[in-house]
Amino acid sequence: MYEAWGGWVITSEGIKENYSLAIEKDKIMDMGPREEMQKKYSFEDSIGAHSRIICPGFVDSHMHSYQIATQGLTADESLLEWLKKYIWKWEGELDKEKARACAEAAYLQMLHCGVTTLSDYTSVYHVEEAFKAAKQFGFRAVIGKTMMDRNSPAELQQDTDTCLKESESLLRKWHGKNGGLLSYAVTPRFAITATDPLLKGCKRLCEKYGVLFRTHTQENREEVAWEKKQYKTSVIRHLDKLGLLNERALLTHCVWTSRGDLDLIAKRKASISHCPGSNMLLASGTPDIPYMLKKGINVCLGTDVAAYYNFSMFEQARLSCLMQKEERKDPHAMDHLKAFAMATRNGAKALRLGNTGEIKVGNKADIILLSTSHLAFSPLNDVISQIVYSTFPFSVNSVICNGKILMRERNVLVADEKKIIYRAKEILGVKK
Repeated sequence: MYEAWGGWVITSEGIKENYSLAIEKDKIMDMGPREEMQKKYSFEDSIGAHSRIICPGFVDSHMHSYQIATQGLTADESLLEWLKKYIWKWEGELDKEKARACAEAAYLQMLHCGVTTLSDYTSVYHVEEAFKAAKQFGFRAVIGKTMMDRNSPAELQQDTDTCLKESESLLRKWHGKNGGLLSYAVTPRFAITATDPLLKGCKRLCEKYGVLFRTHTQENREEVAWEKKQYKTSVIRHLDKLGLLNERALLTHCVWTSRGDLDLIAKRKASISHCPGSNMLLASGTPDIPYMLKKGINVCLGTDVAAYYNFSMFEQARLSCLMQKEERKDPHAMDHLKAFAMATRNGAKALRLGNTGEIKVGNKADIILLSTSHLAFSPLNDVISQIVYSTFPFSVNSVICNGKILMRERNVLVADEKKIIYRAKEILGVKK
């Protein structure tokens, strides 16, 4: 058993000062005022300081590790042009070595950003490299093979049966592995590239194995127009007709989703991953997050790299607030407490990861320690407000996932940081 402590700890019951957590194996076994905890236990190790804030690890509910190599090349395009010009070209050239280098580079950056749980949409091929990298880093990770059986580049499009068979094979091999840290999610890219037979097959896999269903949904007006012409209704109604809209569904974006369809999502208890940075960079639009939350929809946050340029959940939380305030010309449209919940416990709920996302006794020890020795916390007036509005990844001091210390005092303990950066520079990159 070891101790994690800080001057401030963001627990499920509020912010506690000068608090200590007793961590044994993978769980928070006890917590209380540090002086009392020091008397109560003989800790084998202690991590923290009075200048630390301890908060739940961030949950990035939507990202693409294999696209990290396109950073710097994909600005100033709308969604479909961005996919055609850059993303699909890169994914079509991907090999095993590049896939592993991408996953390692992405996960290394996520570690420095205080992410403990990630939801990775990989590509059509070399999905196992992401699983191997996530296992190496010790993340709690939900990973899935992207499936496309129509309207896709020849080098990425597969027939329906191959999509489903390869997905099931990966699911059987990796789901629940590494002590339950690794999970599989059934992942068709989006409706334009997924036939109904493929979507029906996804439903069978989700029901057979009880796993998550993820897909991009109503991100772009051009996409929505295509779907309406194809289905004679919204894609939300179509997914519901196919039986895919339920508590296992995580829909990413929902920028152009009508309030009637949001009501249906709420009724079916599906979750929505909001990626404000991506929506802004691709000029996709502003989703109606206040209405979603009002209806009781579980909304979480994602970075959507490479549709955005970094894995900072601080930044996504901040943008989620600013986007709504500006769009609605209402300073109360979105507040920092809701944004913080979206970046932590809501993400854990969306990914169906029980006992994570909050600091409380009995929960998994997925926590990060933030340093207050930066100007972001000078002075320190409101802990959560300043985490959302003022903080950047350089404040992340230490990261713990499932009770294991992955980064301590900014030193990465689970990977060779210099080697990963060197490999990324040497073998990644996209030629224009």
